[in-house]
Amino acid sequence: MRHPDSRTLLLVPLDGSSTAEEALPVAAAIAHRNDCHLHLAAVHEPLPALRSLGEEVDVELEEQRGAQLADYLQWAANAVATTHGVEASYTVLKGSPARALAEHARSRHASLIIMTTHGYSGVSRFWLGSVADQLLRRVGVPVLLLHPKHNGHAEFHHILVAVDGSAEAERVLETAVGFGALMAEVRYSVLRVVEPPIPVITRLALYPTPAAEASLAGQESRATSYLETLTHSLRERGIVVNTQVVAGRNVAERIEETAHSRGADLIVVGTHGASGLERMMLGSVADKVIRGASQAVLVVPTTRVGAASLRPGEELAGGLNGGSGHGARDTPPVTSLSSR
Repeated sequence: MRHPDSRTLLLVPLDGSSTAEEALPVAAAIAHRNDCHLHLAAVHEPLPALRSLGEEVDVELEEQRGAQLADYLQWAANAVATTHGVEASYTVLKGSPARALAEHARSRHASLIIMTTHGYSGVSRFWLGSVADQLLRRVGVPVLLLHPKHNGHAEFHHILVAVDGSAEAERVLETAVGFGALMAEVRYSVLRVVEPPIPVITRLALYPTPAAEASLAGQESRATSYLETLTHSLRERGIVVNTQVVAGRNVAERIEETAHSRGADLIVVGTHGASGLERMMLGSVADKVIRGASQAVLVVPTTRVGAASLRPGEELAGGLNGGSGHGARDTPPVTSLSSR
């Protein structure tokens, strides 16, 4: 059963830091432009009882902490309404942050989670970073990860979609296009990185041999044909899309270099490949892109997680913006909400 508000729901996790709040202008602008339901959530992680030291949890203190979080979310909702004209609901959750947020996203049928990758500075900066890591492995919906100092940039005009040749690539691409439908004008670059054959060292020579070079050429040719087939239906729909095959090792670095050289402002990656070793390898690639890219990254889960029933590609491609095209509404000014 869906939430009574049938609009597409965008979920923004907050941790009380100004860095986490940098996701608010982006989410608010997207919600305003596309008439989405904006929902804010913070997690009250109860303090453990130190029974070994004879200490009990102070119930009144715990209640105060929960009330403070509720006041904070009320402030954030008011700020979004004042600055962007977007009404936002909010919820204080209890428990382990990543688990609580993932379960809340499922129960509210969120279509997209928007968050920054780090919270506070110093030791605590990894609070939201670690939550993001764990959340990506628990949710069944796309997560838009914004790097610190994103400056509220709410428009993405060139989206680079990295695909790996697996059966899930179409879902990743359709999700990217669904997200692009929330923007005003978007063009897409679809990238496939092929890795050269590993050189073989013998007593006589260091390969690659002509046969190995021919093998790489064959890989590139097949990858080019694959991308043309993958993007054919998009071109028929009038979507501007270019394809590129890059050969090289360290797939994540090749993705980042290509995004930089082509001027992409958003990278879209899937979290898993097909199965077994491939799944582990692509998961590793996604992790490295998230940590190394200077652009925002849209992470698309390509396998079901827990009881999640959402299908990210269909949810974003058909649900957000009603599938009505690109940028149907004006975008309000993007203003920082971190000063209060």
